[in-house]
Amino acid sequence: MNGPDLFSISTGISLLPFYWRTVVKPYIWQALILCSLMLLGAMLDMATVGLSVPLFNAVTNATGFQDNKVIVSITGMMKFIGVPLSTNTVIVVLLVIGSALFVVRSALSLFQQYCTARIAHKLRRKTKFALFESSLRSQYEEQLKRGRGAILADINNPSGAMYAAILSLAGLFTGVFNGLFLLGLMVYLSWWAALMVGILAIGGVQVLRRILDQRAYSCGRVISQLGRDLAKLEVDSIDGLKVVKAHVLESKMVEKQQSLLEAEARPMLQVVIFRNGPMFINEVAASLIVLGLGAMTFLAPSMGLHFSTLVAFLLAIRKVSPAMASINAASVELNRVKPDLEVFDEILHLMPPEKHGQQSVERVEELRLADISFYYVSRPEERVLKSVDLVMKRGSVTAIVGPTGSGKSTIANLFVGLLTPRLGTISVNGVDLQQLSMSAWRRKVGYVCQDTFLFNATLRENIALWDETVSQADVEWAAGVAQLHEFVMTLPEGYDTVVGDRGLRLSGGQCQRVAIARAILRHPEVLIFDEATSALDNLTERAVYEAISALRKDAIVIVIAHRLSTIKGADQIAVLRSGRVIELGTHESLLNRGGAYADLYEGEDNGRAEGPAALESR
Repeated sequence: MNGPDLFSISTGISLLPFYWRTVVKPYIWQALILCSLMLLGAMLDMATVGLSVPLFNAVTNATGFQDNKVIVSITGMMKFIGVPLSTNTVIVVLLVIGSALFVVRSALSLFQQYCTARIAHKLRRKTKFALFESSLRSQYEEQLKRGRGAILADINNPSGAMYAAILSLAGLFTGVFNGLFLLGLMVYLSWWAALMVGILAIGGVQVLRRILDQRAYSCGRVISQLGRDLAKLEVDSIDGLKVVKAHVLESKMVEKQQSLLEAEARPMLQVVIFRNGPMFINEVAASLIVLGLGAMTFLAPSMGLHFSTLVAFLLAIRKVSPAMASINAASVELNRVKPDLEVFDEILHLMPPEKHGQQSVERVEELRLADISFYYVSRPEERVLKSVDLVMKRGSVTAIVGPTGSGKSTIANLFVGLLTPRLGTISVNGVDLQQLSMSAWRRKVGYVCQDTFLFNATLRENIALWDETVSQADVEWAAGVAQLHEFVMTLPEGYDTVVGDRGLRLSGGQCQRVAIARAILRHPEVLIFDEATSALDNLTERAVYEAISALRKDAIVIVIAHRLSTIKGADQIAVLRSGRVIELGTHESLLNRGGAYADLYEGEDNGRAEGPAALESR
């Protein structure tokens, strides 16, 4: 992925612009509330630690009540409300205040974590929605370059990464605020001791981040790529389960998965060390600092560090250490998820959406291909179509025949708008197809593609495609035209029968008939059948085409077929070879011409399997 860097102190690029754009700016008020909670929590932490000094003084009475401003304030308040003064009552009041601060701090922490998780969940949902929508609305040809497993990984992984990044970002700022306030308390208690602790703490954070950030990012890239490979393998294995079982590939697929999982283990364990290792280092450093300050308190009392102050420093250091560790851990985590967040930016901003205009067509009277040429971007040297010209009128049937790879299905995809011609124009009533609203145009097209796909839903849902405005009578009419209704009536659940994943519970011919019913349900003005009856027996295929022929007066029908017996009644037949239209005419005229179509038809009529090969050889 070549998306913009999102977080890398070591490379001089900051996460802040990215998070400002994606998190803070859209949710500025929530972010301000969270920051206020973090600041208030840090202040309470500072107050709780600072309270240890007067409490220790009260317990030991080391310097007297009048030497501590907090104790002076508390005793003044006790006198005002009439509470008798004594060392014990002052200690009890200090303990009550300290306990109250702990409870309030815990409540604030819980509320802050809830708010953070809520925002993180919302952003995860929005991220996944945006990626899913972007993938569906992107150019079909672009998606052909990527495997289904990679597409699914690129939809799911960034949303999880966004959730983890928000939580880590909250931990980062919480650690920063806590560390700054506690260092401020230390400065108040002893500036020289605080300076020493601050230099060691901040210096340690920067050193560790420089060491760990780029390593964490590298591990994240490896984990992200392995995740895509793993998703691809698993999706391919499930989709191709019939092939896997037929060719006894279970062991090989399991071995490949195990190999990927083992390769994933090392970088993931390294990230665990990068994330949690700084905590150990900080604990060791904190212990050495405490020992050093303790030695100075007893050996050099002239430095002004009292024992009560040492206790407060000890508590502050014990809280600063995890705060600094949380900063390092958050930095590591943000770098680990960086590759997935780059995918988020790349898909949303670099994946080209479909190009189409805003014009609509009230009634389709003519379709025209004018000098159409096409090649796939991945294979620019291979022209799939070369200067194709075809005109189709309303009320007519156009059949397109030719050997495999001659460009028949590409023409169908061009008509639906899935592909865009490199040269030439596809026009609808004289208007360039690219100027039309693609959603409005596709509602006028009924398309049955070569690779029939059914959703894991009921037969009714697969035919009506969740359109609640479609009546049961309409569904049954479409199924009847597709020669499917009688079969559905034999099922115990009828049209409420779930067809299984990709129509697994139906035969190939039954799946094709469901797809045909789906295509004709809304009486489209353009009907495209791309070898849509290849899995049907001859009698059923003939019955389907006879039923569809009754719809031709209100539509343009385009039939791509290998079996020529079903297209004899077509108004025109275009014969493709190597991307060019080499013959065009009716069934009778092409037979009388004695060319490629005649050879193909004669070969089929005599039952010769080499029919398509004969067409290619001419």
